[in-house]
Amino acid sequence: MRREKFILYTVPFSMDVVIGLITISIPLFAINLGANPLILGGLGFTGSLLYVLLSPLFGRLSDHIGCKYLLFLGCLAYFSSSLALSFSSKVYQLFIFMAFVGISGAMFWPSLEVLVAQMKTGDFLPKRISLFNISWCMGAAVGPLIGGMIFQVGARFPFYLASLLSLLMSLLIAGELFKDKGEKIFDDPEENFLKENPSRSQEKTSSYLYVAWMANFANYFSVGTLRYLFPKLSVQLGIQPSILGILFGIIALFQTLTFYLLGKTIRWHYKLMPLIFLQLLGILGLLLVFFTSCSLIFLLAFMFIGIAGGMTYFSSIFYSLNDCKNRGAKSGIHEAVLGSGALFGPLAGGVFAQAYSLRTPYLLAIFVTSAAIIGEVLLVERRK
Repeated sequence: MRREKFILYTVPFSMDVVIGLITISIPLFAINLGANPLILGGLGFTGSLLYVLLSPLFGRLSDHIGCKYLLFLGCLAYFSSSLALSFSSKVYQLFIFMAFVGISGAMFWPSLEVLVAQMKTGDFLPKRISLFNISWCMGAAVGPLIGGMIFQVGARFPFYLASLLSLLMSLLIAGELFKDKGEKIFDDPEENFLKENPSRSQEKTSSYLYVAWMANFANYFSVGTLRYLFPKLSVQLGIQPSILGILFGIIALFQTLTFYLLGKTIRWHYKLMPLIFLQLLGILGLLLVFFTSCSLIFLLAFMFIGIAGGMTYFSSIFYSLNDCKNRGAKSGIHEAVLGSGALFGPLAGGVFAQAYSLRTPYLLAIFVTSAAIIGEVLLVERRK
């Protein structure tokens, strides 16, 4: 079971620490180089654009050539990108290397999700997804937290740590997945599906798929706006990078708690109201970000946004993988959809921040989430 635990816990945790280190440091590093809100939004757009375009491609490729090869290459690509960012001295270089970060994620995450879905652990799919989500989300909490602290010591230090951790994971992945121990760690997808869904048809398992993708897009639109534009507001308000890291860590922490609770029950499966209720909680969090300047209120707001994100992400990945066919393709689309939100959120938010104020992007995020909720209700009613 050592390899199974390594894939479920160590890999997603470590690689989201890497992403957390990069995402909190890039805006602060760019601000030191003189970047304005539009440039900050453009940096988020650049990485997400490649991620969105290539995730479906690499997802389909993992169905054909095997996901472990792309997993290893994606991890190596994260190492190269992080190392390159540490040597950057111009804003245009950040754009180039953020593009490579997007390519790295497109190779890495859909492949890892397929690996988790096919894993032989004795647990049904919702439990495996819950453990996987908890692991990466804890990494997403730790990454910004230590990244903000390390950035205060040296602006390039978070990139050094990210590259070192990526290299270590590359070596461990190669050691665990490519050596033949004569053990079967993956189950047959069709057999798993029939065991876990004895009375559910393939058609029924995809009935809420589009609803979940819609909700996840809106959530990542909001979170992407926060990640790349809130640092500018925090600098204006005099919030220290270490406090900023805690705030971003709060999002991931409450996502983790939500993942744990969702993994304990099936009552929310294929039901719309739990999804909508927690999306409304996320809207409340965005309203608090728009109106307040108090760090404690920001803490509460980020908590609400984290809970909403936990529900939308879990729904999206569960409905994508709860099928025995084309898991790689669907996980690729799942990642592309959330990447699209992270793509357009910083870009559109950066335009609004530049044209109006640093708080206007959060009104835009509220509008997008509200439109998504309306679309979800209409879609489910139409299917009925």
